[in-house]
Amino acid sequence: MKNANSISGLLVIIIAGFFYALTFDFPDSSNQAIGAEFMPRVYCIFLFVLGAMLIFQGAREKVEPTREEDTFKYSAITMLLVLVYLIIIPFIGFYISTFLLILSLLLFSKVKNWIILISIPIGTNLFILIFFQNFLNVSIPMGSLFS
Repeated sequence: MKNANSISGLLVIIIAGFFYALTFDFPDSSNQAIGAEFMPRVYCIFLFVLGAMLIFQGAREKVEPTREEDTFKYSAITMLLVLVYLIIIPFIGFYISTFLLILSLLLFSKVKNWIILISIPIGTNLFILIFFQNFLNVSIPMGSLFS
């Protein structure tokens, strides 16, 4: 993981720098104190800091041998769960499928605390409902089963 974190951090920094440079091409709005480039630049700086932290973390980690087959197995199962999630969203809706995905990922991660197993999926759905559906008016698919 040591090299992977360092390489990932460097890649994040390069991407953040690239997008930060693109913000200089935004049109200038002299009648506003904060222009269109403000938030993208904030996000790029945030990404740069996170990339630097990842490089620093990679430099501090001790090299531990990992078993490639375990990493592949966990990645493949996670990708399969996400694929099933994407397939079932149109049928049972976003909220139920998201609850099931998060619950299955927590169970797959061997979380045994029932409070966490129930509160994390419910809290995620509540956050999406309140923030995205109510405040931002994002249309959430309800599924053909409930239409």
